[in-house]
Amino acid sequence: MGLNFSTQLDNRMREYLKGRADVLLNDVRPHCREQYAAAFLNNVWNEVEPRPSQSPQLLKNKVLVDSQQVIAQGYLMQHVENRKKWKECYFVMKASYHLEYYETKEAEQRKLKPEGSVLLSGYILLNMMTAYRDMLYRSWPHFQGITDRSWEEQCMNCPSGHPLFLWHPYRPHLLLCCHSADDHHIWSTLLADAIRLLNTVIYRRDSFEVRAFLEAVRVYRQQKGQYGICDLYFGSETEILSNLVMEDLCPVLEAQLVPHVRGPDSKRKPTWLKMIGEMYAVVEAQITEGFQTMLRENEEQSLHLEKTVRPDFSQILTSKKQLVKKIQAAFGDRMQWCCEEQVRPHLTSVGDGAAALMNASLMEARRLFSEEVSRVISLVKSKEQDYSSLAEACRQLQGLPYRSVQMHRCYEKTETLTQSLSELPPRFAFAGDRFFTQRAQTVIQQLLQDAVYTFQHLLLSAQPAGGLSAEINQLLDNTRVRVLKKLDSDSTAAVRQFVRDSLLEIFLPYVLKTLEPFCKAELPTYEAYLSADDDDGEGVIQAERTYNELALHIVSEEINKAMKETSTQPRYSLYSESMSCLWDKEPQLGNAESPRTFQAEAAHPTSPGELPEPDSVAGPLGEHQGQAEATASEVDDASRRQWSQEDRGSAPQGDGQNGPAGSGYSQSGSETTAQSDEPDLVM
Repeated sequence: MGLNFSTQLDNRMREYLKGRADVLLNDVRPHCREQYAAAFLNNVWNEVEPRPSQSPQLLKNKVLVDSQQVIAQGYLMQHVENRKKWKECYFVMKASYHLEYYETKEAEQRKLKPEGSVLLSGYILLNMMTAYRDMLYRSWPHFQGITDRSWEEQCMNCPSGHPLFLWHPYRPHLLLCCHSADDHHIWSTLLADAIRLLNTVIYRRDSFEVRAFLEAVRVYRQQKGQYGICDLYFGSETEILSNLVMEDLCPVLEAQLVPHVRGPDSKRKPTWLKMIGEMYAVVEAQITEGFQTMLRENEEQSLHLEKTVRPDFSQILTSKKQLVKKIQAAFGDRMQWCCEEQVRPHLTSVGDGAAALMNASLMEARRLFSEEVSRVISLVKSKEQDYSSLAEACRQLQGLPYRSVQMHRCYEKTETLTQSLSELPPRFAFAGDRFFTQRAQTVIQQLLQDAVYTFQHLLLSAQPAGGLSAEINQLLDNTRVRVLKKLDSDSTAAVRQFVRDSLLEIFLPYVLKTLEPFCKAELPTYEAYLSADDDDGEGVIQAERTYNELALHIVSEEINKAMKETSTQPRYSLYSESMSCLWDKEPQLGNAESPRTFQAEAAHPTSPGELPEPDSVAGPLGEHQGQAEATASEVDDASRRQWSQEDRGSAPQGDGQNGPAGSGYSQSGSETTAQSDEPDLVM
């Protein structure tokens, strides 16, 4: 029996989808426990011996925006599939970046329940029907070549000729039409900002729990041979896990269900898209319930680790150092060869391209900030000089980083970041273009938020509440100059961090994938060594994680050489550096030799197969010679003390994992069900 347009998911299909979600949760749960334990050890390590880092010059903006504040609203035309026509609806965007729509403006003013609400994470914004159609064909190749003129004509027949298509691989699509070109520009920039901020929400939460989760997801995908960042990593934890379920499930669904979608071509694609949306909702609901259970397990594990790791911390580190030396001796030479011969030739071109685009974007942000501050200064000077006028001008300035249309000028150049990857050979197969772009835009917005906050803080704190001082004009000008200098300093550090992290995200997965056939089979030997040696670490020391930390260290050194300067410790990135401080802080831990990458005296082999066997590799490593770059600051001593105290109060507590590192790539059984073993899904 075929599937028609009104088909709903029956109980059998719902149970099957819930079962697939449970299978993934069961596969990911052991990795989450392992990575949580290792991340906990890193967090304790950083508490015991905090790593030095360069403090930002700008104050961190700690002001939270009211999530219920309305930031945009207005009438848009929406294509209603079941009515096959365009309908005018009243759309509201709140500061939470959830998009709601009502039948009329009066319905929203009366606080009635919205007709619909769209969570924008994971969506792609498109402006042309051809781009939307191509995206559909790429996501569901089965529909390629099918004539669907009736459906396309409905979608293309936008009343005003200013369409906006919101595409998602699994959620229902949203087809909108703006009334004018100005409305189209405003809503497109606003929706793009909302998508970016919701996509990257998890990466802005600087905690070892988040990094442990991301490492567990990375382990799960890499045990199936899937390396590197991709669009599946966008959104919250539950969305990421739901995307992983659909990644495995969609090939089965397409093979078994799509051929049975019946009806004319004009209905087949809408029918299938509707079904996929319903399936994703079932999967996400099941994942959300299971993830809450995992969070409770994490809390119990944390209490256990507090009792076991902290009292035996020194002994655990001793075991860790011994494992580091063994893994370095076995695999270091192979990693060094891969980095020097395969990776190093491409670092400079890719890094320079990314740095140039980031510098151009940050220069535009600097210009925008300077213009807005000049406007504030002119406003204060032109009005009666009282405290209320200054406070009002600062409040207006505070909204600058959230004005999508103005900020779009700063973001435009980052949208061409993919061009810096065009020279890479196909073997690197990097699929994180959107992640690069959106992370760059987030860095720009955060810097501008901090610059605005610093300007307000320095200016208002220097004025008494009763009125303005006689030197207000000079103070305004001086404050602008000081904040611009701080913005320049932090922008320089941000570019270095962005380039370093981006290069790691491209080349570290490649190194791990390339060396897997040569090294992966040997790692169980070291896991057995850990089990036989002692169990004091309670799972916090893992051979495969240490192997990946070594890869991180060697790739990082090559990147630092290519950049010709030592990168400052980044505040956060997708990968986790884990216990990478072992590589640069070894002298503080005892007299053991530092397990840094050593240089083989012999000529480099022409392939990994010609490298010496692990038993023949020996020799200590030299100490890490990185040195942090100091940035000049032209601030008076009193202000410096104040800013330093505020920075320490607002800066997140690091856990020794900052910076890309693929750690904990455990090899365990994954769900690999043959297609013939799948149940018949035809309803």
